[in-house]
Amino acid sequence: MNTVLAPVFWQPAQAIDHAQERFGVAPPKDFRVLTLLLKEISGGLQLRTRSGDWIEAPPIEGTLVCNNGDLLQRWSNDRFLSTVHRVINRTQNARYSISVFFDPASQTMVDPADLGVAQSDCKHAPISVGKHIASRNAKAFAHLKGKGT
Repeated sequence: MNTVLAPVFWQPAQAIDHAQERFGVAPPKDFRVLTLLLKEISGGLQLRTRSGDWIEAPPIEGTLVCNNGDLLQRWSNDRFLSTVHRVINRTQNARYSISVFFDPASQTMVDPADLGVAQSDCKHAPISVGKHIASRNAKAFAHLKGKGT
């Protein structure tokens, strides 16, 4: 199993940020299997509904948020959907969050048939975890290609 710990810092938002709907990152979907997020009590996490509206995910002290990722959506043949989300820091304070991403080992094959889906009903072709993550990273960071480190 692979895990990645990702601490994230969110600057205090300014009035112009809210007016222009500017956020720390574009609203993502996690592309791994599962993400656990230790939420800060100040809030700011929003989830996009299927209709495209944004709803608050209010913090509940002592709990974790669990986001399904694209790889789980693919593996479950779209039974468990990946969650589009964003963070808006509406406080005048810095905001910190800690995400932990979980995946099987890179060579693991992800195939909906593994979960009992008939081969004829599979919406996604089998893919290795490593190939899926590399593909998503290449798309997410294409704007940095050729710019060095």
